[in-house]
Amino acid sequence: MTRLLGLLYCNSILLIVIIQGGFSVRLRGAAVFKETLYSLSDNVHVVKGAAFQKALSAPALGKLVQFLNIFCGHCRRYVPTFKKLAIDLHKWDRVLRIYAVDCAQEENVKVCRDFDVKGTPSLRYFPSNFLKLRYGLGTVFPSMEPKKIVQMLITHLAKNDYTGTKERKPIFAPLQNHENSQNIFDPFDKELPYILLVHQPKHSQIGIETLLDLLPYPDVAVRILTDAQLFTQFGLKPFAQNISLIDRNGKIHDIMPSGESSSAYVDSVTQFLEKNGYTSIPKFPTAKPQVKKAMGLEAIILKKVLSSPPILYQADLEQALDQLLHIELPKAPLINGPKFKALRRLIKLFSRFNPLNIDGRRLLVGLENYLRTVKEITGVQLSDTIKDLEKGLEKIFKGRRYVGCIGSKPFTRGITCSFWTLFHHLTVMSSRNPREFKPGYVLLCLHGFAQYFFGCSDCAQHFQMMAKRRQIESVRTHDEEILWLWAAHNEVNKRLAGDPTEDPKFPKVQFPLREHCPKCRKSNGWNTAEVLKYLKRLYNIKKVSFYGLPTYNRY
Repeated sequence: MTRLLGLLYCNSILLIVIIQGGFSVRLRGAAVFKETLYSLSDNVHVVKGAAFQKALSAPALGKLVQFLNIFCGHCRRYVPTFKKLAIDLHKWDRVLRIYAVDCAQEENVKVCRDFDVKGTPSLRYFPSNFLKLRYGLGTVFPSMEPKKIVQMLITHLAKNDYTGTKERKPIFAPLQNHENSQNIFDPFDKELPYILLVHQPKHSQIGIETLLDLLPYPDVAVRILTDAQLFTQFGLKPFAQNISLIDRNGKIHDIMPSGESSSAYVDSVTQFLEKNGYTSIPKFPTAKPQVKKAMGLEAIILKKVLSSPPILYQADLEQALDQLLHIELPKAPLINGPKFKALRRLIKLFSRFNPLNIDGRRLLVGLENYLRTVKEITGVQLSDTIKDLEKGLEKIFKGRRYVGCIGSKPFTRGITCSFWTLFHHLTVMSSRNPREFKPGYVLLCLHGFAQYFFGCSDCAQHFQMMAKRRQIESVRTHDEEILWLWAAHNEVNKRLAGDPTEDPKFPKVQFPLREHCPKCRKSNGWNTAEVLKYLKRLYNIKKVSFYGLPTYNRY
């Protein structure tokens, strides 16, 4: 019984043949569909590259943008909160668009670099007709808490410019002394039957919030009174009411809110409108989230990985290096000082223990040599240098999916798993070649990456705190370096066990499992001598599997 583990290209179709079990799958093209954390069904527009710049320049709309990294645990934990917020804010759709930009995607490297995105998830507001030269990097929202986000949006949307809107233009400016029942309808179209007058005391936003929440009802507009005396211009006593509904004939209609809040005001007005045959724009449809199961090739890989002991896969090493070279490292606007030293150390390490093909080795050697000639580099220059070095070389990163780091459902494992795999592998390679680097060099490189380049700010902060507590600088031998990273990885697993980001098929456990290394366990803890042997076997480049890659013969 044999099996062909490599994946063969046939013109534009990727043909996968697994003779064992008689299973065959055809997958069109080599690209793998990239899942996103949000979609239009969440009232969130997922945008990339130039489309984002165009979206920001749109007139008559405020924009709330979440910058995220799809592999960031904090970003994934924030998803339910942001989805609920976005769906609740659909009622403001006439004046607000909500966007998500994934900084872990290569198409968005320039965007996230240009807007100097240092941490994720992060929120920013952008006004109508946004131009970076005029408005800078947008307004950073300091809080991720929904109520505070809503309050900040209310403030910004009230100041926004709605010139050029195709909808009825909202008027946030307070009612003026010259306005009365004879002319208050003049700024609006002739189809508008009602205007709601709302008294907004000093330091309150009740009028603005009521205006925004009534936007789905096209048959009423809101005007804000900051001076209660102006009620007299409509035949009303100044302090007899906080709201009043007036029609085109100047008639006042009785509405009795249940309290003094924007929600109570809105409820009373909508009840009146619906009783009189006026309805709102259809509410945003909500659908239960569906968990997408692995299918086709992904299902085949997943089944193999779940049924096999841990293996070092070439595909995961390639994915990690691809992500680092083309996304994580070039996202920095300027790389200088200690950050530049960290970059040079990383590239030197990758160059020495390069798991890529011949052209991949040429790429990293060329990049290492180039970095010796400069003292600093911008993210744009780094990206361009890598692209220039890749010209004339065969395609280096042919694998477009994870194998050992595959997840059983979207947004699990993947990138972060591949980073762990890569650095475990590098500690073992450094031990096998002790003259290349001093003990602790791999950990120094990993710490520099976490401190200066890692897109998951929450992960990076935790790692740096752990490194300090575990005295990362105290490593004295290569074997200690291997075991330090193993113990650190297990600490992270313990912290994240049961976390919403955990993959149910790959729970965060203390590894290696007894079934994979019986001698590694003792009744009272670990047999570190056996753990060391196990790690050296597992992450040895000579044990690497090419399963899941397009072809073998390039290696």
